Amino acid sequence: MWIDITHALSQDWAEWPGDTPFQLNYFATKAQTHSVNIGEIVGSTHIATHVDAPKHFDDDGITVDQLPVDYFIGTATVLELFDTTVIDVEQLRDCLIQGSIVLLKTQRQSHPSVFPETIPVLSIDAIDYLASIGVRVIGVDVPSVDTIESESLENHHRLAQHGMYNIENLRLAHVDAGVYQFIGLPLKISGADASYIRAVIHPT
Repeated sequence: MWIDITHALSQDWAEWPGDTPFQLNYFATKAQTHSVNIGEIVGSTHIATHVDAPKHFDDDGITVDQLPVDYFIGTATVLELFDTTVIDVEQLRDCLIQGSIVLLKTQRQSHPSVFPETIPVLSIDAIDYLASIGVRVIGVDVPSVDTIESESLENHHRLAQHGMYNIENLRLAHVDAGVYQFIGLPLKISGADASYIRAVIHPT
C-alpha cells in the first residue's frame, strides 16, 4: 500500500515569516453559475511539502519546470535521526542507505500550524558524503535544509554543486525507518523557484 507523506495545503499551515500564506478561494460557485465550482489558490511556493529548484537561491539556476523528473522517482531510505541539531557524517555512516533518495525523519510529531524556532540540519561534510554514495535527492520533515536564520543558504548551494535537490516539509512522523519506493513529482510551473509536490512511498 502506498503511504502519503505529504502535508495538506491549508490556511492552517505556518508559513515562513513574511511569506504569503496559503489561501484557497472559490471565485465561482455552482450556486452562482448553476454549473461548476472554480477555485483559485494564493500562497508562497515554499508552503507545506515542496521541492526547491536552484532558482530559489541562484538567479541563474534552473526552475522547477526544468528539474529532471527521474530524480524524484526511485528507491528511498527513511532514516530516523532524533535529538540532534547537526546531522554529521558519523551518524550517516552508521546507517544502511539504499537508493538515490534519502528522507530524514527528525521529528517525532508533526506540528504544521507552528513554525519552528530551530531545526536540525546536515553538515556540509554529510552532504558531501551522501553525494559520494550516489544520493541525488534529500528530503526533510522541517521547513529547510539550512538553519532557520540562515541567509547564505550554504546547504542549498552545496546540494546544487553536487547536482542534488531538496524536498522540504515532508510528513514522516507516521513512517518507520526503512527502504521504500518513492514518488514525489513537482508541478511543471514555468519559471518557478519551487513547487508543491504529492509525495508517496511504498515499502519494498
